[in-house]
Amino acid sequence: PESKYKPVQGGFLVLRPSMKVYEEFKSIVQKGDFRAKGGWGGAVGPFYGSMTFQGLIPYFYHYLHPNQSVELSRCIYNQMADNPRTGRTVNDKVSGKCRVGTEECEDCRSRLIEDVVTTHYTLCQKPWTCGPHNQNAIQHRLCRKLTAEWYTVRSEMEVEWGRPGQGPGTFETSVFRGHCKSYGSRGYIPIEKPYGP
Repeated sequence: PESKYKPVQGGFLVLRPSMKVYEEFKSIVQKGDFRAKGGWGGAVGPFYGSMTFQGLIPYFYHYLHPNQSVELSRCIYNQMADNPRTGRTVNDKVSGKCRVGTEECEDCRSRLIEDVVTTHYTLCQKPWTCGPHNQNAIQHRLCRKLTAEWYTVRSEMEVEWGRPGQGPGTFETSVFRGHCKSYGSRGYIPIEKPYGP
């Protein structure tokens, strides 16, 4: 929270195509001016992932080219159901400093599922691991809803292909819609070929 330049989560990025920007990124990477104690250009980093995308993007858009980017709400785009503060969450109450360095920060885990446009299945784990998220905690309640939404989209797609929307699995059917027979990736029932109608 104390660093001036914060990491960028690499799960979602929208760029306007530009050969000029591409060539500059390429030049930065080829030059490789990443310092162990100072990060990119001695200014951005070090932090987890700072040698990669998570540090390169803020170096380019916040340090070299400020005011050339717009940050979207991480609660709506690239929702990860993560804790916004440095402390633990106990009984749905967060503690600690905001990870973004501000006094107040939104707890995205409280967002309505209807508000979420894109999800990054990282803390919630990939839907095909058939994790039910049965714990009564803020993160798990949201993860359960996000996972159920993924299976709803899968079922709708299969219906469009002329298949039944409900699979043969019996594990947590309210979430997995019959596409899981047990917990874990071995319990996942994949989409059968041919793909499409």
